[in-house]
Amino acid sequence: MRDAMEKVLSSPQFCNSRRYPALLRYVVDKTLSGHGDQIKERTVGVEVFGRVPNYDTNSDTVVRYTAGEVRKRLALYYHDADNEPIHILLSARSYLPEFHRVSEEEGSGLRSGSSLFLNPKPRRDIADSSVPSVLRMRNKKLIIWIACMLFGVSSAIATRWAWKQHHDQAMHRFWSPITQAKGPVLISPGGVIFSRTSTIGTEVANSPLESSYLSFENGLAMGRVAALLNSRGADYKIESANETTLEQIRESPVVLVGAYNNLWAQRLLLPLRFHFNIKPGEAILDSWHPEKRWTRDTTKNFGDTPDYAIVARFRNPSTDSMVVVVAGLQRYGTDAASQFVVSPRLLDIFNKQIGWNWTDKNVEVVLRVDVVNGKAGVPIIEATHVW
Repeated sequence: MRDAMEKVLSSPQFCNSRRYPALLRYVVDKTLSGHGDQIKERTVGVEVFGRVPNYDTNSDTVVRYTAGEVRKRLALYYHDADNEPIHILLSARSYLPEFHRVSEEEGSGLRSGSSLFLNPKPRRDIADSSVPSVLRMRNKKLIIWIACMLFGVSSAIATRWAWKQHHDQAMHRFWSPITQAKGPVLISPGGVIFSRTSTIGTEVANSPLESSYLSFENGLAMGRVAALLNSRGADYKIESANETTLEQIRESPVVLVGAYNNLWAQRLLLPLRFHFNIKPGEAILDSWHPEKRWTRDTTKNFGDTPDYAIVARFRNPSTDSMVVVVAGLQRYGTDAASQFVVSPRLLDIFNKQIGWNWTDKNVEVVLRVDVVNGKAGVPIIEATHVW
């Protein structure tokens, strides 16, 4: 059984990931050692993913999400290798693995009482003999009633599954190139330091030696991204932009938060169509249409002026790494951009505008957020670019 598992783990579906092989190896080893009854969501979260023993399994779905991905990858593997004598499956209702023998050779060596199933390829006589006896009753009305009930339940389950798949489709398209990349995701928020020479009391932190501070909106945006990555089972680490190095960006996918307090966001966006104007003059520029500018109205109150932001996801050619930028002209824009990238509904609107075939492409979105009495509204898409 372990030989069959090792063949699976060395396949392209598993070898480029750490999380999915870790879960599969854990549940298989536990089951083969006779401890399958210990495989619970919380136990897996603690022993495989390093969660604390009392972590909230409702908000942290790393085990459920990873198990779902393992099921998909197992299905893909055996679709291409259906001649394998042993198929390992992960039950849809638990985390117990099942072992199915698809050849005529008899299997042996399984512990009695463990939740393992080793069955030859089903024959018609075996399949027929497994029909529940209630379905062989002569009472036709009862049979019809049961059939209708089963059809209704299966339809409800199928409908809910289809809704969930559609709901998560755009989110998966945006984030999968990040979460499936090698290495933990680096979240790099822009920071500021207090300055007596600045007219506003702060200036951008540029040196790694400077102890920087986050604005509330940058901290909120960083937290939203971290929570989303955590819910999708992705490892991440956080480091301020003034401490982030080019080598780190080259080694792992990165999410850059903030614009005019994050020099990396400005630099990496500069070659793209939509990018930030270099000071003086905070604005979003369109290199295809130089006359186009998105800028705040400085003649009006700061808390009553629309703000603008860029959301970008692209592979940087100089580092060959995936980069996400979540950045506004000011704090309201950064807040709106972070809402956009974690909202299935907002990403679905974007998905409908540009079509479905963009998972592996680079994307840029310019957003507007209306601000009234210091309260920001819902992000509105102003322009998009996909290449």
